[in-house]
Amino acid sequence: MARQKLGQHFLISGKILERIATAACGEHTALAVEIGPGRGALTEHLLAHADRVAAIELDPELAQHLRERWWQEQSPEESRLEMLEGNALEADWSQWGAGVLAGNLPYYVATPIISRYVREPGKLSSATFLIQKEVAERICAKPGGKEYGYFSVECQYFAKAEYLFTVPPGAFRPPPKVDSAVIRLTPIDGAGLDGMARDEAEGFLKFVSACFRQKRKTLRNNLAGLYAAEKIAGLGQRAEQLSVKELVELYRSLTAEG
Repeated sequence: MARQKLGQHFLISGKILERIATAACGEHTALAVEIGPGRGALTEHLLAHADRVAAIELDPELAQHLRERWWQEQSPEESRLEMLEGNALEADWSQWGAGVLAGNLPYYVATPIISRYVREPGKLSSATFLIQKEVAERICAKPGGKEYGYFSVECQYFAKAEYLFTVPPGAFRPPPKVDSAVIRLTPIDGAGLDGMARDEAEGFLKFVSACFRQKRKTLRNNLAGLYAAEKIAGLGQRAEQLSVKELVELYRSLTAEG
């Protein structure tokens, strides 16, 4: 039974589960790390595409259910499924080696998990997540749209973001009140889009946060007090009108002389 306090909505559509597993693993991968396996519906499909699956589950009852389900015919040593009971945000996702990341993420924790992954992908070469459609649209948004904001820039700076397909409420039990979507994130080589050093990338993201502080205000207004007035006098556009590359270029020009 799903526990609403944990934001659990279990995906029951076999067709969609297979599409997610294929998007995450391709035809085959050595390792898939799954966040929030629940009752194991996606786990089963991931096992069909991966040599091993390492699953991280917060709910101790569900974790025990999965252990019993896959270990009843095989010993823990023989099983291709490894269970880790705990919080995915606190786990070392790369402890199992190189692989891919996947999961049906509870709505309340999707943003911090995605933010952590794009910043610290480790040995996991891609992440395929089922998340709330609204969050997926924010991640993949293009400049000029109302969905485009700080989180869009953060994700697209560190990774290639793909909106793969929409999943209706009827595919879940219990059905959520909103549509969901599947996205795939593939980290960009280096620290980010233009290969900034990690400490410089953090400075850039603080700059982006300031740019989007009040979305309807101009960059000149949002950046007032942070840079000399003469340096930002010509910035009459809003942050949502600039692409990630344009924001990087603006950051570099404003910080070139301190």
